[in-house]
Amino acid sequence: MWLVWFVFNSSLSFNLIFQVGILDFCKIFYSMKQIKVSAPGKVILFGEHAVVLGKTSIATALSLRTNATVEQIEEPVLHILLPDLKDFGERKYSLSDLSKLNSYNSINEIDCFVPRECNAEFLDALSQLESIKGIQSVLFLFSVLSKLKHGIKIHFSSNLPMGAGLGSSASFNVCLVTGILSLFEIYACGGCDQCKKINSSSGTTNNVPCSKQLELINQWSLQGEKIMHGTPSGIDNAVSTYGSALTFTRKDGFKNLERIPPLRLLITDTRVSRSTKVLVENVINRHKQYPSLIEPVAVLIDTISKECLQAFDQYFNDHNDINQLQKTIELMIDMNHSLLSGCFGVGHSTLDMIASVSKRFDLHSKLTGAGGGGCAITLLKPSTDSETVNNLKSALKEHGFESWEATIGGQGVIIESSTNSSN
Repeated sequence: MWLVWFVFNSSLSFNLIFQVGILDFCKIFYSMKQIKVSAPGKVILFGEHAVVLGKTSIATALSLRTNATVEQIEEPVLHILLPDLKDFGERKYSLSDLSKLNSYNSINEIDCFVPRECNAEFLDALSQLESIKGIQSVLFLFSVLSKLKHGIKIHFSSNLPMGAGLGSSASFNVCLVTGILSLFEIYACGGCDQCKKINSSSGTTNNVPCSKQLELINQWSLQGEKIMHGTPSGIDNAVSTYGSALTFTRKDGFKNLERIPPLRLLITDTRVSRSTKVLVENVINRHKQYPSLIEPVAVLIDTISKECLQAFDQYFNDHNDINQLQKTIELMIDMNHSLLSGCFGVGHSTLDMIASVSKRFDLHSKLTGAGGGGCAITLLKPSTDSETVNNLKSALKEHGFESWEATIGGQGVIIESSTNSSN
């Protein structure tokens, strides 16, 4: 142990011990414990909006991720650093002030192993303290999980665009929950070898918590999503937690896909803001008014999702024939985009422009997520070289769009390192 070497090999350590005392000396080192976590964003391949009508959607993890460093500190505050959030920077929230908020006592009594949503009274008190929904989520999750026993500092960074339908808030919440649970050694499994190894003082790299711990992370991050979005489906936080890909229906919930082909995407942000809630309500109302027209469209979109799953299976069963898979997915992308835009009415001129520009490069694009702006995905070919990708990005940039290349189906939340200066 590094601390043992330091104590017995440095005359300075004895002076420090006599000045601050043994307990405070140990706290100095323990307070520097640090957890580094990352979690992916998500993209919906097929099934958006039809899912609210009971149909199948397919979502997958992205290589674009949110990162968080969670560190225990001596100062009795929650110190949040969010340099990617405009005009936020960093802020501190006193543990004493949080403990005095209305209904904190009831929040404090919540069992950490039984995730529950924030009650209205405490949420109202949080809104008086902080207007940003995402920070209210942080304050709630920190309060309920740490019981305000110790101050921590959290530094967030991300290469995911915010508010673009790529699951940035879910990856944010998953990182937060994972970091806090690990820092305070709160284990749904009771502390199995896998989780203890990750959280050991020896430091580890790219480790995944056990299945029970992942479920706890998933359920607590959903509570944060509820604060930010009201009634989320849970797709985003599930993908961010478990990674790979999943299917979702309102009847059966989500089911993880064990394998997903290595597809390449270019994700383009239209930079057009929109209300997911309004777009979803419009689709539901259109279905109510014209059920004989809209229901067959929803069924067709459901069929596209299921055909996609069959194409994935065929890819793995037919010696990884990526060219056949590419042709099949390209056709589905064109069909799904047309149905969503024309029949469901969630298209936008910017999304059509992205599809048009990508066609010039013999590539296929569709809206992803809520539509009405937001993001589009372009399926890159295995043979698409970096020069072509850069030319496409430049062509899209001329229209005011921003793009990122990404792969799908990667890891969910991982603890990249767990270190303690007492080593």
